[in-house]
Amino acid sequence: MIARQNGMALVVVLWLIVLLSIMAAGHARGTHVETQLASRQVAVAQARGYAEAAINHTLLVLLSDNGRDVPVDGRVFAVTIDDETVALAVRRTTGLVDLNGASAEHLDAVVEAAGVADTHRRGIVDAILDWRDGDNLRHLDGVEDDDYTAAGLPWTSRDGRFVAIDELRYLPGIGQGVFERIAPLVTVYSGRGGIDLELAPPILVEAMTGEMVEPASQDENAGASRGPQSGTFHIYATAAVRSGGQAAIEAVVTTSLSATAPLVIRDWREPPRQVVPPIGGTDG
Repeated sequence: MIARQNGMALVVVLWLIVLLSIMAAGHARGTHVETQLASRQVAVAQARGYAEAAINHTLLVLLSDNGRDVPVDGRVFAVTIDDETVALAVRRTTGLVDLNGASAEHLDAVVEAAGVADTHRRGIVDAILDWRDGDNLRHLDGVEDDDYTAAGLPWTSRDGRFVAIDELRYLPGIGQGVFERIAPLVTVYSGRGGIDLELAPPILVEAMTGEMVEPASQDENAGASRGPQSGTFHIYATAAVRSGGQAAIEAVVTTSLSATAPLVIRDWREPPRQVVPPIGGTDG
C-alpha cells in the first residue's frame, strides 16, 4: 500500500515538473515576443525621428541662402542625419492642381492621369464641382445633397471649399484605389486656378499636354540664383534605418520671409498619402 502511494506521489511530482516546464517555456516565449515587439517599436521610433529631422533640415535649408538648392518639383533626393539616409521629395503646391480653383478641364486631366476610364471621368469631375460650389444645382453628371441622402449616406455636399484632399473620399465614384492615384496630383493650398507645368508630376503634364516628359535630373538646380524659397510645399520623407525600422511622413508647410511666422505647418500625417521609396534600404 505504501509502495503504491509512493508511486502515485512520484507520478504527481513528474506531472508537476512537466507542467512547470511548459509554463516556463511559455513565459520565455512570451518574453521573447515582447522583447521583439519592444525592439521593433524602438526601431520605428528611431526611423520616425530621422524622418522628422530630415524634414526640419530641409525646411531650414529652404529658408537659408541655399534654399534654391532644394528641388521643389518632386524629385527624390537624400538627406543624411547621423549616418542614416532619409529619402525626401518636395513639390511646390503651384505644381499641383488645386481642388478649389481648378477648371473642369484641369480636374479632368487629373482624373485621366489617375487612370480613370473615360466613361467615369465626367462623373468624378462634376462631383468635385458640386462639392465645392455653394448651390444645389447639379452638374450634368454630378451629385448634390439629395443624391447623398437618397443613397443613405450620412453626409451631403460641403457646398464650399475643400479643406483637405481627403474629402475626395466622400465623393461617389472615388474608391480607395482612385483616391490614392489622385492624391499626389492635387492640393488645397495653392489658391490658384492654373498650374506650373515645370513643377508638375510628369504624368499630369502628359495628361494636360499630350506630351511625355522625363523627370528632371538632380543637377538641374546647379547655378541657380541664391536665396531662400518661400511658398507652400508638400514634403514627403521616408527613413529606413539600419536597426530595421521604417517610417514615412507627409508634411505641408508654408515658408515665409516673415520674421514672425517663417514656418506654418498646414498638414502633418503618418502614414502619408504618397510614399517615397527609401534610399538604400536597411541593413536589418
